[in-house]
Amino acid sequence: MYDPTANRRGILLMIAGSSVFSTNDAMSKLALAYIPPTEILAVRGAMAAVLMLLLIAWRGQLPAVRHVLDRRVLARASAEACVAVLFITAIVTMSIGDATAILQVAPLATMAVAVLAFGARIGAGQWAAVAVGFLGVMLIVKPGSSAFNAVALLPLASALLISARDFVTGRIGAHVPTLVVTLATALVGMAIGFGGSAVESWQPLNLWTIAYLFGGSLSLLCGHMLTIAAFRGADPSLISPYRYAAVVCSVGLSALMFNNMPDLVSIGGMALIMAGGLYTMHQHRATPVRKAVPRPEASGEPAQQHGSP
Repeated sequence: MYDPTANRRGILLMIAGSSVFSTNDAMSKLALAYIPPTEILAVRGAMAAVLMLLLIAWRGQLPAVRHVLDRRVLARASAEACVAVLFITAIVTMSIGDATAILQVAPLATMAVAVLAFGARIGAGQWAAVAVGFLGVMLIVKPGSSAFNAVALLPLASALLISARDFVTGRIGAHVPTLVVTLATALVGMAIGFGGSAVESWQPLNLWTIAYLFGGSLSLLCGHMLTIAAFRGADPSLISPYRYAAVVCSVGLSALMFNNMPDLVSIGGMALIMAGGLYTMHQHRATPVRKAVPRPEASGEPAQQHGSP
């Protein structure tokens, strides 16, 4: 049984965390007016890594930094860094509202991958939710129309990478602190960004650009801390749907800061993506957990043993 106070606090923290992540996207888009995506990734990654190291030191977890070299941690960090590259490249021309909405199909993609790759079983209703979610993506991307832009496929690729990232995350040992995993992500992102300097023309940093990048780094750190805190002692199935606040916040920031309002078709696509995700979460929450019931022993015979020896 979860404490109602913890649930209410978790909801507020999740909304705040999702909004802060949207602020990071807005900061990245502002910086894109001055520097290319790989330079953003490199400088922001360096700033975030310094902030993370300071926080890790403050919490007395410096000895755990060695886990940055764990292969699962590195695999997760690589997937996350690729997500960042694709997303930042996409918002050069896309609105952050549309790009963020497409990213929200990731939980549905994860469910589909679990079925196709790992043999998980889901019902017809959940398959319908996956179809509805991807239909929403198509309404935003608009393939075959004059409004279609191939760049819109980048957030979709990011969503698929998020699915891979989440599978790897579940296999990282509990002994690895969350902050160390986040540090690894910043370091790998920084390395990929610096590697991109060979193919993109970097520009000198001015004070505005530094301010945008520092704001982005700080918002990334705060977003991670808020969303992690949201789940502490709270019901995950109740808290998770509120991550869709990121879509509302991103659309609002896109309109206010960049004068990019989604058209009605895109708004319909966003609604379908959120509806598919919310239905899936509701189904997961409503599914009763099956508890093992010991079988009655037959008269004069030992009870049958189940499972591996």
